[in-house]
Amino acid sequence: MIQTFRAEDLGQLLTNGPGPCVSIYLPTHRRHPDWKQDPVRFRSLIGQAEELLARRYRTADAKIFLEPLRKLEEERHWEYSLDGLGVFLSGTHNAVFRLPIPVPEIVVVADTYHTRPLFRFLHANRRYLVLAVSQNAVGLYQGSPYGAGAVELRGVPKNFGEALGVPDYDRTFTNSGGWGAGSVFHGRGPGKEIRKAELLRYFRAIDRGLRDYLREERAPLLLAAVKYCHPIYREANTYVGLNPEGLEGSFERANAEEVHKAAWPIVTGIFQSQIDTWVARYEERAGTGLASDALDLIAPAAVTGRVRCLLVAEGETVWGLLNRRTGELTRHERQEGPEDGDVIDDIGEEALKRGADVYELPRAKMPTLSPVAAIFRF
Repeated sequence: MIQTFRAEDLGQLLTNGPGPCVSIYLPTHRRHPDWKQDPVRFRSLIGQAEELLARRYRTADAKIFLEPLRKLEEERHWEYSLDGLGVFLSGTHNAVFRLPIPVPEIVVVADTYHTRPLFRFLHANRRYLVLAVSQNAVGLYQGSPYGAGAVELRGVPKNFGEALGVPDYDRTFTNSGGWGAGSVFHGRGPGKEIRKAELLRYFRAIDRGLRDYLREERAPLLLAAVKYCHPIYREANTYVGLNPEGLEGSFERANAEEVHKAAWPIVTGIFQSQIDTWVARYEERAGTGLASDALDLIAPAAVTGRVRCLLVAEGETVWGLLNRRTGELTRHERQEGPEDGDVIDDIGEEALKRGADVYELPRAKMPTLSPVAAIFRF
């Protein structure tokens, strides 16, 4: 089953059992006819995976091992693609994720999954959520700077009637006054009013259903609903990332592109405010031992969980090797071999694993000339 990638899914990928582990990333297309080429390219990547597996296993075994992916190739899901696809397969686990970000086209067969492209997606200023609520529908969208995609929800009521066990869909949300205990929302005839208490029950049912999906999330959440629903939903909400400003109006018939267009101006403001706060904290703590822009100090702090926030300059690379146990760095002027990686990415991965916030900033917004700046927990 193709899923939406969640923060907690990363833990499953990182703790999977022994290899071989096949990781496939494919940039995909949202619109026809562009998406027609995606299954063809995916078939080619499966062929590459088979060749890599065959170097260690008999060809027949490689074919059997990859059979679940060949079934995926045949399914009619490509027309619902977002910007990227991440596919993971081992002897004990498999997962497929639609991603609202472009990813490199790559196949990796190793003893562990290749997760680096996912870490970029988990950066604190790269993801947001929108909850669209109306009388007839509940929808959740996950977005990035590149667009948004609908999330498949389980355990969340589909509409007002299902939440309350009332198959009376004639009721409508039309505010009849202020927010006193007796506020009602008129429908189309006698006995068709929706009271605030009923809306609160509806919204609490939605909130309960979302807790499993949101339990490890820290991305900002915007509520998209008609104006009078916002204060009632906030009363029901338990997710700490619900933003005070939401999207007002009916989004019942909106598509993901329209949701992203409405949400992104608000989300960019949220991200900029968060970045400004962390930049100010860095400047306050620089020189105190609680902040640093020195890679050789930040790397061991990242692998031991001392980093609270990491600011990274967009598009900058430092080649070398990171010892992920000790944090020791070996730096090179250029990539000297396939084992070399971008140690800035590596440090960001280790910090994210241990609960840090990681932000990518334009070079001009960095508080230091170094490509990284860290604020420490202690």
